[in-house]
Amino acid sequence: MNSENVATVESYSLRTGLKKNNRSSNLEALRIISIIMIIMHHYAIYSGFEFANTITVNRIVINVWQMFGKLGVCLFIIISGYFYDKSKFKIKKLVKLLLQIFTYSIIGLALGIITHSERISGINILKSILPTTFGLYWFASCYVLIYIFTPFLKKIVENISKKNFKILLTFMIIIWGIVANIPKTKTFFSEFIWLIAIYFIGAYIKKYNFNVLKSNKLRIISIMIIILIMNIVMVVLEMLSIKIPVLSKVVYYFNNTNSPLVLILTVLIFNIFKNLNVKNSNIINKVASTTFGIYLIHENVFLRDIIWKQLIQGSTYINSPMLILNAIFGVISVFLCAMVIDFVIERIIINNLIKIISKIYYKIKQMKVYTKIENKVLQFYNN
Repeated sequence: MNSENVATVESYSLRTGLKKNNRSSNLEALRIISIIMIIMHHYAIYSGFEFANTITVNRIVINVWQMFGKLGVCLFIIISGYFYDKSKFKIKKLVKLLLQIFTYSIIGLALGIITHSERISGINILKSILPTTFGLYWFASCYVLIYIFTPFLKKIVENISKKNFKILLTFMIIIWGIVANIPKTKTFFSEFIWLIAIYFIGAYIKKYNFNVLKSNKLRIISIMIIILIMNIVMVVLEMLSIKIPVLSKVVYYFNNTNSPLVLILTVLIFNIFKNLNVKNSNIINKVASTTFGIYLIHENVFLRDIIWKQLIQGSTYINSPMLILNAIFGVISVFLCAMVIDFVIERIIINNLIKIISKIYYKIKQMKVYTKIENKVLQFYNN
């Protein structure tokens, strides 16, 4: 086989090896719902809403939408943890992740320059050039790190006893899910370490077929009660914060990634979808494969203002009964447009970059020294 044909095979393997094959469509559907939750959150925080010191229906609506963002993030990670036993570190997938992040960060930077974005600055340019190193996307950076650490996390899950696993999760939840939410405490909390905890919870559910409550009906009722309680408490705190401003910060504890209530909702919702009997659907799986790209597109620092303030213009409906319609339209529009863009960008840019990298990879792979180093790295990760 000549070098061109081998490079073609390498390219095909690189592309196909990254697709989510044999994934349950029920959990892929949950992945889609998760990105919609995140888009709802971004509508609420990036549209530029500035409410007066009064409680209105629109203010409550925005608060409710805002709470779904971190829930969506936790659902993404718990799904990854659930598939721990099928995960295997591949340099190809790591390259694909880094390429996706870099491509969208550069596209965002280019559009920022063209539109003379006020966010153009030295630090944001540097973040766009090295997006994972400087955290242009906090979640994407965490996700890449989790993927790099996946082989080690997998070994922990496979070798730890059920008793010790419970103890580990208990300590992580108490320290970073409860104590870390107490003001002035010092628990060295970080989003990354909490996402590791969520990953472990997903792995525990898979390893021991753990179910919360006996039926989906009870889980749905529990979710509705928790969301109702969260919203009542948040509204009360919002009302009190008008006279006691310091309480406005307490409201956001309910929206934090490590909020105990968000954690409970994550596990309940995941259990509902885990137990659904959904036939394998190519459409659902294909749409779900674009969710990471959708996140990278609409969360880009240069595209936020364009999307939410110039196109959707949600803040202009701040006192209008049409706000909820604008919110629904905005979220659906962003989801669909970003999905189409991701399909196009992947085929035009990312796949072609992968072909180029595959050819370079093949040339380098012909060097015996490189092959030995690569084999040792992969053995270290996967054995």
